[in-house]
Amino acid sequence: MARTDFDRELTTLMDELLSLGSMVQKSLLLSLDALKTRDLKLSKKVIAEDDEIDSKAVEIEEKCIDLMATQQPLAGDLRTIVTLLLVSTELERMGDYAEGIAKIGLRMGERSAIKTINRYTKNRRFSQ
Repeated sequence: MARTDFDRELTTLMDELLSLGSMVQKSLLLSLDALKTRDLKLSKKVIAEDDEIDSKAVEIEEKCIDLMATQQPLAGDLRTIVTLLLVSTELERMGDYAEGIAKIGLRMGERSAIKTINRYTKNRRFSQ
């Protein structure tokens, strides 16, 4: 693979990482909105879309590893690839947090937020 091919692959990876970031941002915003509005359908949608985020993160990680193995990049490029790999992992984790928020929304369901908050604060007092 020539240097131009390597640069193209690296740019593609960066674009895919930005796409993953957008997916995670959307998922987080939707999960918080679903929790706030008690929208169970929206919560289920966020949970279902987490698999897509997970797949995209794995795809990026595999491409990073493949690029490191086949191109043997030097210092600057290697740091860039490792950073892409680490950011991808963190974004995937944030997607999991969005899924967790959506699951909380499902568990809360149509119940009153005041009752739920009172129950959590009551449990908190017992744990102190």
